[in-house]
Amino acid sequence: MASQLPFGKNVFIDSLPDLVHVLPASVRVDHKRINPMAEIQIFLKKDLMVNKLNHINQYLWLAGQPMPPKPLNYQLAISREIVVDERIDMHMVWEHPQRIHLKPLPRYLFDPQFWESHLVCKGRCCDSTPGNLVIQEQACSRDLNKCALGLLSSYMALVQFESDFLIAQNYHLLPDTITWEMWLKLNQQLLRNDATSPANINSRYLFGELRLSRLNKIYAIRYASVLSGYQFTYQTYGELFYDYLTPLTAATVYVALVLTAMQVGLATDRLAFNPPFQDASYGFTVFAILGPLIGILLVGIIGGFAFTNNLIVSWKFKRQQFALYGLSQKRNQLP
Repeated sequence: MASQLPFGKNVFIDSLPDLVHVLPASVRVDHKRINPMAEIQIFLKKDLMVNKLNHINQYLWLAGQPMPPKPLNYQLAISREIVVDERIDMHMVWEHPQRIHLKPLPRYLFDPQFWESHLVCKGRCCDSTPGNLVIQEQACSRDLNKCALGLLSSYMALVQFESDFLIAQNYHLLPDTITWEMWLKLNQQLLRNDATSPANINSRYLFGELRLSRLNKIYAIRYASVLSGYQFTYQTYGELFYDYLTPLTAATVYVALVLTAMQVGLATDRLAFNPPFQDASYGFTVFAILGPLIGILLVGIIGGFAFTNNLIVSWKFKRQQFALYGLSQKRNQLP
C-alpha cells in the first residue's frame, strides 16, 4: 500500500486546496520554529510519527484494548470531554476526569497530490517484486505512509454516522470544506482498496483509546521516568499535591472510623480483656499515628524532588537555548 494512493483523485473533485493552504503557518520542532513548506519532511515526522507509543508497543495492551476506537457519539454519551490536541502522541488518549484528546485530521491527508508527492513511497525499498531487495540510501516514506493511513483509519472508526460527522465538524476535527457525501465516498474507497487494513497501518492504531495514567506507569517502569512518565499531567505543584494528598485524606478518614470502632470495642467486656484485640488495637493505633505522617513526608519529598529536578532542567535548557541562539545572558540584561 505504501507504493500506491489509498483513494482516487476523483473523491474531492474541484475541492483540492493549494499546498500552502493545507499546512500549518509554522511548526515548533525541537524548540525551534520551522517553515513546514520549506522543511516538509521534518514537519511530517513531527505531525504523524508516533515514536513514543511505538517504543512501548508490546505493553500497549495494558493501556487499551486492541480494537478500533468507539465513535464520537459514544464518547459524548459516556460524558467524555473532547479535547482538540495537535500532538499526535496524544491522539485517542484519555485521562481523568473523562477527557479524551483527539488530533484533528490534517487537510493535507485529503489531497491525493500531497500523498503522491510526500506520503507514497516510490523507491525500490517499497518494491515488492521478488528478488528486488535493494537497500535505499534515501529516506523511505513507508513509516510516514503507515502512520498517515493509521490516522485515517482511526477517524473511520470515530466518524461512522452522520451524527459523528456533525460532532467532528463542531469540534473542528474535520476540515469545514469536507461534506458528508465526500466523507462517505472516501470511506468507501479506503475500504475497497483495503488501505487501512492492520497490515498497512502503524501498530499503534491497532489499539483504540489509551489510558494516560497507565501509559505514565508503563513509562515509569520501563524507562525509570517517575516524574514525567509518558506525558506529565501536572501544570502546577498544587495539582501534584492535590492528586497525591486526596487518596491520603480518604485513607485517613477510614483509619479514623476504624479507631472509633476499636474504641467502642474496648469499652465492651468481651473485647476489653481480649489479648489479640488488644494487640491489634495497639498496632493499629501506632499505624494511625505514623502512617499519615510518613505519607505526607513522602509526598513532600516527591514535590521537593520534582521542584529541584524542574529547576535544574530549566536552567540547563536556558543555557542550551541561549547557546543555540548565539546570545549571552549579559547581552539580554538591562543596563
